[in-house]
Amino acid sequence: MTFRKPDPRAIRGAVAPSHLIAAAVLVVIIAAGAWWFFGRTPAPAGAPGTSAAPTAATTPASPTAPTPVVSDELTTDQLYREARKAMGENRMAAPAGNNALEFYLKIVAKQPDDSGAKDALRELFPFATGAAEDQINQGAYDEASRIIALLAQADPSNYSLTILRSKLDAKRKQADREQQQAQLAAAAAARQQAAGTAATPQPGAPAAATPTSPAADATQTATATPVAPAPTPADTASTAATAPTPRPAPPPAPAPAGETRDVAITSPPVPVYPIAAARNRQEGWVEVEFTVGPDGSVQNARVTGSNPTRIFDREAVAAVQRAKFQPKIENGQAVASTLRRRIEFKLGK
Repeated sequence: MTFRKPDPRAIRGAVAPSHLIAAAVLVVIIAAGAWWFFGRTPAPAGAPGTSAAPTAATTPASPTAPTPVVSDELTTDQLYREARKAMGENRMAAPAGNNALEFYLKIVAKQPDDSGAKDALRELFPFATGAAEDQINQGAYDEASRIIALLAQADPSNYSLTILRSKLDAKRKQADREQQQAQLAAAAAARQQAAGTAATPQPGAPAAATPTSPAADATQTATATPVAPAPTPADTASTAATAPTPRPAPPPAPAPAGETRDVAITSPPVPVYPIAAARNRQEGWVEVEFTVGPDGSVQNARVTGSNPTRIFDREAVAAVQRAKFQPKIENGQAVASTLRRRIEFKLGK
């Protein structure tokens, strides 16, 4: 009998070779994925809210160097550089020792023929004048004196210096007078209060004893009883008749009447020169009309004419509003009045 080798495809449930290859490939892929997932080294995790260490680029900057001040050690180029920087930062005349005015003055002291520094001082003069006036109005008299002394070095013959010195002297005298008046008023109030306290009898204080003869004293001692007798109508009438009559209060002093005077200027208008006009060497004038109220305040200031137009208008109105006046007096009463002033803008020669 002859036996034949059975055909594998004929066997029920046999697996084909292609299926075995596919299964092997799948097992390899799964093993590789498991190795990648479980075998890789995780990167160190940072704590929440933390950041990387700062590098050299983020190192805090060193403290700012101290601001240079005017000194003989600075060269002319350094002085020019610091002066331009001060002007850019609006340090025209302050703080002391570190402002454009002092830097340019130091350049002229080193080089008296330096035309650039002299031109700059002419442009700065109106601004420094306005700064001095502001210090006077604020009561900073020492600072105002410092700025005026610097301006005198820049242009000793300028008429604005005379106005500023007069205003500073008047303000100082006014402050001294007000201080003295306040001290006198305080002393008078203290005396009046002391006199009123001495004249008013304190509650519960014993009445002054009336001098009597020795006999009367003996009689009163002998007949004294714990309960005082009630006063009779005759005694009451006698006491009322002998009581001193209160003196009427003196009438108030009449207010001064009949005084009449015009408006008085206590602080004249001092305009600030516009920087653009100063650089362009422009000059001109502005006519301003305004009202001085009964309290001396400036009201309704407006421009009625100017040449050139609109170049100096704003500074002229501002100068008038900063000025101080005493109101007009008619028959002893302060009244409002309308004035007109012409403000000149001229560069120092």
